[in-house]
Amino acid sequence: MSARLKILVIDDEPEICELTKLLLERAGHEVLTATNGNAAIRLFNEQIFDLVITDILMPDRDGLEVIAELRRKHPAVRIIASSGGGRVSSDSYLHIARKTGAHALLAKPFTLTELHASVTAAMQGAEPVMPVSEPAN
Repeated sequence: MSARLKILVIDDEPEICELTKLLLERAGHEVLTATNGNAAIRLFNEQIFDLVITDILMPDRDGLEVIAELRRKHPAVRIIASSGGGRVSSDSYLHIARKTGAHALLAKPFTLTELHASVTAAMQGAEPVMPVSEPAN
């Protein structure tokens, strides 16, 4: 991870935002945070980011909605979906996020090594599986 990236971290838990920001800044990246999907979309409309790391389960606008909107409006941005689970396992949410347009997945809690590996995977990996539209009748 030698290139300096501009990263937006979205998580409804401020402590996770700040810790992730600190870890990424130590790796040389410029990082901004948002604690909900609405604030994240506003920030993204004002600035250009190379990478977005978004939690899936958030109040207001959840991570899947954020991913879908970013993929529609800013198809070049790379996206990492993160989840610690909820009523179902984090794997289920992350699988859905991959189909929605995430380039890499990051299960919480994560290690520094896993964070860096997900950033590398998102920036170098293949395009995500995108939903196939049904033909109009």
